[in-house]
Amino acid sequence: MKKPFLFDKGLILLGISLLLYIIALNLPALAFEIVDNKTKEISFIYIMKGAEVTIGGFIGLFFFQIPAIGWLANPLYWFSCKLFVQKKYKFSIVSAFIAIIVGFTGTISAYWLALPNGSSSYSHLLLTKLLPGFWLWLAAPGFLMIIASYFAYTKHKNRLVLNQKLSRNILDEK
Repeated sequence: MKKPFLFDKGLILLGISLLLYIIALNLPALAFEIVDNKTKEISFIYIMKGAEVTIGGFIGLFFFQIPAIGWLANPLYWFSCKLFVQKKYKFSIVSAFIAIIVGFTGTISAYWLALPNGSSSYSHLLLTKLLPGFWLWLAAPGFLMIIASYFAYTKHKNRLVLNQKLSRNILDEK
């Protein structure tokens, strides 16, 4: 008897990963210092929530800002979710892993590369802290990678057991 669709453990675990992602969008993710271009003095620290960082990263891609490359982890994560639902676990693992690498390296590049402070030409933003929202954002593809690894292993193990049974049946017939 086939299990009901709503109680599939793979979809429940995928839902946990998506929940981590949604929570990350609502938490403080990055802390920036606003630095005056002339005096190099720090005026104050600006804390961005995950959703704000996501929107800013998307817009930053149009202006060729290097740290905005970290935004590309979002479509990679969604693609990994799609592959997981299609039961293409190995590709899901690879996509989630690339999402983690791209998201982390793109975002931390803001430590060294100044970002514009909106439309102000008198100051710029420098990343100072990675906050819980950022780590939870990376945990979503990380968790997906772990559960996809488990399902890929289970699928492979079941295939090995089936092959062993088939080979025993062939040997028994001879």
